[in-house]
Amino acid sequence: MVKILFCDWNGTLLDDMPIWDEARRKTFLAFGVEPPTVADYFRELESGDYLEVYRKRGITASRDELNAIYEPAYEERLADATLFSGVAATLHQLYENGIRLVLVTSQQNALVVPLLNKFDIDHLFDECAFHIFDKKTVITEIVQRNGVSPNQCSFVGDSPSDIRHAKKAGVTAIAFLGGHIPEELITGADHHIRTFEEILNLS
Repeated sequence: MVKILFCDWNGTLLDDMPIWDEARRKTFLAFGVEPPTVADYFRELESGDYLEVYRKRGITASRDELNAIYEPAYEERLADATLFSGVAATLHQLYENGIRLVLVTSQQNALVVPLLNKFDIDHLFDECAFHIFDKKTVITEIVQRNGVSPNQCSFVGDSPSDIRHAKKAGVTAIAFLGGHIPEELITGADHHIRTFEEILNLS
């Protein structure tokens, strides 16, 4: 039985691709650089740290400078963000089944916490780790702190880097194929799901 389920946020629990895409496009354009396509962005996002994509495109701005553009642009449409179908009910079921839920996201907490509260799912998570780029290290630390084996834990995410971090941490890698990131980029996962409810069959 799964003891801990680690969850990505954007594109996994939260269906926000148009909002995220608009915000990141505005960020690239603010520095006079044509934004990469979604496919190219995630192809270049090897480590999971968005800075590497900007650096590859010649943008040397600091993280704070990038966030000063991205955050307000994303926040403008925060009210439009919705959970994927079945997410809330599935999280409640997992919680009731005694599975510890941990949120691990690269998104800033100011853009996540209001939505966790809005959807009334904040209390379901045992821990939340925000603005995390080295997800492997965070997952490993939490697994060790809880005294469980990595093979008793799973991580569900929608990006290629999520799957790589899960594999490096030794936990079961579950790819959520929400339809926004080209599936051919998401390789190496132990399981693939197209609806979040399917995760109940893997826990």
